[in-house]
Amino acid sequence: MKHSNYWKKRFEQLEEAKNKDASSLYREVEGYYSKAQRTIEGQIQSWYGRFAVNNNITMAEARKLLSTKELAELKWDVKEYIKYGEQNELNQMWMTELENASARFHISRLEALKLQTQNSMEVLFGNQLDGMDTLMKKLYTNGYYHTVYEVQKGFNIGWDIASIDQNKLEKIISKPWAVDGKNFSERLWGNKSKLVNELHGELTQMTILGRSPDDAIRNIAGKMNTSNKNAGRLVMTESAYFASASQKDAFNDLDVERFEIVATLDSHTSAICQDLDGHVFDIKDYEAGVTAPPFHVWCRTTTVPYFEDNFTERAARGADGKTYYVPSDMKYPDWKKSFTEGGSKEGLAEVDPGDIMKDKTENVKRVQLELSNFPAEFTTKSEINNTQKLIDFINRLDGADPNAVKLYSNIGKLETLTSNNIPFSISHAKGYSVNYSYNYKGELVQSKLTIPKLDGEDLSGQVNTTLHEEMHLMDLYCRKDVTKSGNWFSTEQKSLVEAFNKSGTGMSDEVSDLFKTYNVKYKEVHGELSKKYQEQITASRISHLGENGSAFSDIKAYKEYEKVSKKLRSNMVDEIDYASRNAMGGGIGNLQDIYDALSKGSYRDSGIVKYGHGSKYYRSAESQIHETVANYGALSITRPDLVKLLKADKPELVEELDKFIQAMLERVGD
Repeated sequence: MKHSNYWKKRFEQLEEAKNKDASSLYREVEGYYSKAQRTIEGQIQSWYGRFAVNNNITMAEARKLLSTKELAELKWDVKEYIKYGEQNELNQMWMTELENASARFHISRLEALKLQTQNSMEVLFGNQLDGMDTLMKKLYTNGYYHTVYEVQKGFNIGWDIASIDQNKLEKIISKPWAVDGKNFSERLWGNKSKLVNELHGELTQMTILGRSPDDAIRNIAGKMNTSNKNAGRLVMTESAYFASASQKDAFNDLDVERFEIVATLDSHTSAICQDLDGHVFDIKDYEAGVTAPPFHVWCRTTTVPYFEDNFTERAARGADGKTYYVPSDMKYPDWKKSFTEGGSKEGLAEVDPGDIMKDKTENVKRVQLELSNFPAEFTTKSEINNTQKLIDFINRLDGADPNAVKLYSNIGKLETLTSNNIPFSISHAKGYSVNYSYNYKGELVQSKLTIPKLDGEDLSGQVNTTLHEEMHLMDLYCRKDVTKSGNWFSTEQKSLVEAFNKSGTGMSDEVSDLFKTYNVKYKEVHGELSKKYQEQITASRISHLGENGSAFSDIKAYKEYEKVSKKLRSNMVDEIDYASRNAMGGGIGNLQDIYDALSKGSYRDSGIVKYGHGSKYYRSAESQIHETVANYGALSITRPDLVKLLKADKPELVEELDKFIQAMLERVGD
């Protein structure tokens, strides 16, 4: 199951996209207000300049009827207003007023000005309503589909989702949700009526009091600025609601039973959102403004699904029709085409609900390693062949955990030591490890990765060791500041450390039987190869010194014998190590070392396991965690069957190890 941080990151990204769309509309609305204000200012100035006498206009003058010529000009304007209104579907009540005005023979000067300025308001609010209607439908539709997409991709299972019906969408958008019982359209027209009344009041007072048009224009600008701010609050709050409503409906349709509140925590976060951050509620209690956002105007809080362990099983069994595995790297447009538009499912493996509890990675589209994803140090002339062998080996494997493969494929995204002018090198000497040193200030001054030179017919053991050491390297690189002395990324994960400490030293019968079988195999390999090389050493001694020769009979011959025997003993150690690491498919040693770490080295000391670091090394709690995650990372790719065995015995530990890999993926930005 994905770590909660996975869901938080994905849904925070959806929230950011929603805010971006809403902010874009708000900027458009500001433009509408600015244009309307300029138009009204021009209308007032033109009216005043036309009818004022000695820079003044009385109410009596304002109430005078338009002349025949002036009335004809106004009616021409009204016809243009009607034409625009018909093309842009302006408010029908206003269209009726315009039709009536076009038929009148007597219209006062003040009525004409009010008619002209109100039309500017109608255009302004008509554009605002169109923009909001379009945006709210977009936010709901995209929010619904993206929520379903993220959940299906996160669990790697998907089924067809019915397209959102437009009639249903209209009902959702039109339904009031706030305590005042108004929907956004009614609230918007209420704002319009208020602003129009205030505008007409200013025009009337201008004439009654004999004020200059500048005063009226200034007062109107202030009222429009207030209305503009109200429009911004309306856009952002309604956007937050419909994004929240889309998630609620998607959660219900996906059979998600609980959700978590996730606030954007910064200096602008409200007290209520800070208090609710992290709270988990049942989906049946989902109520906007109470248990779900928006909790206030300009609210940026979102919700994320909160899953129980059996969600994948419930989802697969509960879906109507066929269910398919969704690859982790499937893009939203491809998902939408396949699962909401009746598209082809070609290339997607069908899920058998009876097999859902099996490791789903067996059926998920395989993630591939690529040479271009590795840091430059791995692709030098001397290293490129070794790196390519590793890539080819892993890409041929079946059942590898896609998240683990993706993590290794992102190794090039990690901050490199060389970018900080810290020497980094790769070696193929014995004593595989990640070596590093600090100066007296606690600053990293050099680092070296020592891994096997991949060679031979069976690379499984060498690949496991390479992946083990590369995981150490990523663990080091992922810490807060790679250049400073401090905890590695793994030991910063408190839940992982706690799970490790609670796992205990015991092992299941299956694990115990596996280790006993492996130990017998190890002993056989060791005995056979020791015998083989001992025979070669004996033959060399006879060849150089004779049947009964000794070091004192021929010093030169003896030195030659010593040289040959030393080489043979070195080869014997290497071949025993090679064969032992490859025995029974490779990776058993990695699993043994995990249990040795859990026992703090006692299993290696007592011979229960053949591979392990022993109690002297595992006196360090940090080393226990470091080696466990390195071994698990390797096994997640090469031996998923051994991971299953470990999971059956230590489920809480494996869950945290999976979360650790996911957290590292998020750390590198995937």
